[in-house]
Amino acid sequence: MKFSLVPAVFAIIISLAGSNKAINLHDESDAKSGEKIERSTPVTSQPSITLCVMSGQLTVHGWDKNEVRVRSTDAAQIEFRRVDKSKDPSTPPARVDVMVFDKMRSKGDCQALADVEMEVPLGATVQVQTRDGDIYIMGVAGAYAGSQNGDIVIERAGKFVEAGSVGGSISLKDSTGRVNLSSAGGGVEVFNVQPLGADDTFEVGTVSGDIQLDRVTNTKVIAKTVNGNVTMSGALSRSGYYGFTTMGGDVVLVMPHDVSFTLNARVSDKSDIISDFALKYMPEPPATPTPKTPMEVPRTPSPKTPQPPKTGPIIAPMVVIKPVIVNPFRRFTATYGSGDATISLSSFGGTLRLKKI
Repeated sequence: MKFSLVPAVFAIIISLAGSNKAINLHDESDAKSGEKIERSTPVTSQPSITLCVMSGQLTVHGWDKNEVRVRSTDAAQIEFRRVDKSKDPSTPPARVDVMVFDKMRSKGDCQALADVEMEVPLGATVQVQTRDGDIYIMGVAGAYAGSQNGDIVIERAGKFVEAGSVGGSISLKDSTGRVNLSSAGGGVEVFNVQPLGADDTFEVGTVSGDIQLDRVTNTKVIAKTVNGNVTMSGALSRSGYYGFTTMGGDVVLVMPHDVSFTLNARVSDKSDIISDFALKYMPEPPATPTPKTPMEVPRTPSPKTPQPPKTGPIIAPMVVIKPVIVNPFRRFTATYGSGDATISLSSFGGTLRLKKI
């Protein structure tokens, strides 16, 4: 089976440094040692804001002002760089890069060592990245977040979330819209997430961490893990699709007694299947017969010329025995109720447990 994680595991986040020509909105003098530096600038009601550092904790809160405010005790300088292409520089910018410089006078993008707090409009889309540090994002429209060695916590995102961590865990709560989460070395926990539109998919993948989903109501839910367990609890969306893939972990689905689903499973012979639901197993489709070649008109064989008897030692013909190929997997289809939702499972060595709430 081909197994691929959510692409964000290895390409955690899009580049946060703006490629357009930047306009410096503020050029303030350095902060004194130990002094908290704070800067602010007006923006549109739905701006795109980027922030990245080399190391440090990043905290972002949405508020009801069309303004971006940034604070840091560790930073020596904070600048706002406008990267949109507005022809009127007097209008509030729609895209702003927040540039943070530490006391070592780092001038390269994303090179500062500093903890940063930021307030943005509620309708903002934020792109936040740190190599070593945790990320906290609350109350924004959209969030891109990436950390190599830190945890990511996102709450109350209104439209979409894309987050990836190499060595940390990810937590998402009380959000709506499209979701794409991935972690290489940590677990993923999701609570109370629902779609904003019919096409809002939910995708999550880990390498060695567990996946825990609680009350995820998107109509398409994909969860993949290599060595972790997958647990999902809550009602299924009518006509929803739920795909689970695991190499060595268990899959536990905790659902109400009145759910209705069709289960398509491909599991190892060593996998156990335990169900609190009385599943109705469907017969496997018959094997497709090998098509026969069109009938040919028999030909009259030509007379054979007598051959002289062979002399010398008699050599027995070599017999090649074809190896017996054993398929270690089994497929089955089962239904419960009227089979509205579809659950697709591929497991290579875990237990499938279907539990009633």
